[in-house]
Amino acid sequence: MNRQTLLYWARRFSLVLLLVVFIIAITFGIRTKSHVDSFAQNLKSGASLEVATQSAVALSKDIDRFFVIANFPIVKQLLARADVNFMPIKNEISTLVKVAPSLVGADRPMRYLIAFQNSAEARGTGGILGAFAVVEFDKGNLTVIKTGSNKGLRWLDEIPIAMPDEFKDLYRSDPAIWQNSNLSPHFPYGAKIWLALWKLQFGQRLDGVIAVDPIALSYMLKATGPVSLPSGKVLTAENLVSETLSKAYKEYEKDNAAREQYLVTIINATSKQLLEAKFNKLQMARAVQQGIAENRILIYSSEPNVETELRQTRLAGFMETAPSNQFRAVVQNIDASKLDYYLEREASIRSVGCGVSAKVEVSVSVKNSLKNGVGLPAYVLTRDDRNKPAKIIAGQHRFLLFIYGPPKSKLLYASRSSTTSSAGNVASERMRPLLVADLDLAPGASEKVTATFTRGVGPLEYHLQPLVLEESVQINDECK
Repeated sequence: MNRQTLLYWARRFSLVLLLVVFIIAITFGIRTKSHVDSFAQNLKSGASLEVATQSAVALSKDIDRFFVIANFPIVKQLLARADVNFMPIKNEISTLVKVAPSLVGADRPMRYLIAFQNSAEARGTGGILGAFAVVEFDKGNLTVIKTGSNKGLRWLDEIPIAMPDEFKDLYRSDPAIWQNSNLSPHFPYGAKIWLALWKLQFGQRLDGVIAVDPIALSYMLKATGPVSLPSGKVLTAENLVSETLSKAYKEYEKDNAAREQYLVTIINATSKQLLEAKFNKLQMARAVQQGIAENRILIYSSEPNVETELRQTRLAGFMETAPSNQFRAVVQNIDASKLDYYLEREASIRSVGCGVSAKVEVSVSVKNSLKNGVGLPAYVLTRDDRNKPAKIIAGQHRFLLFIYGPPKSKLLYASRSSTTSSAGNVASERMRPLLVADLDLAPGASEKVTATFTRGVGPLEYHLQPLVLEESVQINDECK
């Protein structure tokens, strides 16, 4: 068979394969549409939770079948050309569909606290709670009940719920303050504390917490288009982050209460745009995909069955205690500044030897990319940390860097680029050893912290902490 004949049959085969894929997709699409219609009808008609869940499970199975088809090489190519790739959040999509009846109030109205995390001041799950909303889902219909800033939220002297001893050793009573409730990167801890604080202050039991940050919202604005504020200012996907996490501090330098109200205004305007559903649905799906993949969208449900399903996905922000080889580095702002807006991070995770004596070296480089603090508002430059130096350069930023090993591993040794003395303190959280390094970086300064752990189980993984600047990560695993 000559080359021309081979090319001819290769093309014919490709056309036939495309036709088969097309037929499968159409058949799948018809069946899925039927399941979607059934699910929507059951939800809106007030069908029992059991009936609504059955239709959701059927739809979830369709989605699983879709991902099997989507993994065919030729289908992957077609989806890539269309810039549609939801494979990284396959588990999240399938799980959300499965638990949707409970989440969106199939049998009773469900109310959630939406925590807008300000990642210019880092916390374990992203940033401090800067503003909030309370929303209600009733048979799939969404209503915004209340919005506000953290200014009106009262905190306590002690954490209002029982927490593990290691949690109290690590964070003391600081999480009793709303802005510190999410110090731990284990999202259910912070969510439970927020719900308890809310109930004590407002006498209202909420059904869960949804956390998002301005970066995730900026992705959504790519789908909705610009949002116009009553003042005439227009927010876009390109300027939302800088407007909320940087420029607002300068614009409202003399009136922080006005700045907080400005954030509430942005939330109200953005919520209105989303509720009207006047957006490109494919673009919105891409926005949600990116937000989930970067751990910028988190969900906690007080319904045990729902939370059990969610914890199998990254949506739960669940720091697992089961054997794994997951490492993470977490920045904890301790000076109350908003300088994490300028913090650059690079992480390198590499295996050192294999077998029974295998180790893993984690190196984290952090840089204060701010050139200087001249002209920045005092609120941004805050140094409210204990035992701070007598002389501080404007823009100097102090924070803790937590480097976590896998569950049941051991921290063997650690070092810092700036000193030959102690690299930090050793602690533990959720069966994971961790190094706690206290860093204080002047503008332009950088630091490298390295921690070596015994190897866990499985391939090397790294969990991203969602801050403003994207973290650069390199994984070199020679023991795959």
